[in-house]
Amino acid sequence: MPADTGGPSGLDALQTLLASARGLLTDLTTDPLLERILVAFRMLPESDREPILRVLEKDAAWRRVVEETSGATGITVCPNPHASLYVHVLDQVTGELLAPGPLQRDGDVIRLGIETFVRLLPLFFQEGVHAQWTAAAREIVRASDAELRGFAARLAREVLALLDEAAAEGAGAADEGHVAKASGVAQRQRSKG
Repeated sequence: MPADTGGPSGLDALQTLLASARGLLTDLTTDPLLERILVAFRMLPESDREPILRVLEKDAAWRRVVEETSGATGITVCPNPHASLYVHVLDQVTGELLAPGPLQRDGDVIRLGIETFVRLLPLFFQEGVHAQWTAAAREIVRASDAELRGFAARLAREVLALLDEAAAEGAGAADEGHVAKASGVAQRQRSKG
């Protein structure tokens, strides 16, 4: 007779799995909105389903981002009952369809978020604040996973490249000392990585 290891048996694991499946099935079958979504989705032409699913996924992600950043940005959202997933795309001159571009709304929200952050930059370098934000940032970075740290490093490299680009064009370089320093940092970052 095998020794009891004190852990869940195969039967216990199976019962747990079946209970989870039963709960998920109950959630799916008792949600009247889910059934409506599935019926509507099935009515779409098959070739339209993937792009429409991407729109839904993108808006779901936007909703989450806005919810998490509303305290800092002051932006909240609500569903648009007049929205449409289809746009009219006809070019009568050439007869070719025009590909719709990204929504102006998305660009505006991104720009507002970046402008809000950029306006805070001088605050980061005020006496007393610099030590606080670097300590907080150090803790956050250490607690972040490798993927998030990778995104942060990529963002830093891209911002430094944008500063180099602006300096090369002579636009927006109010303080050449800061730009030159940023350029040197950018070169060091690129060599590391």
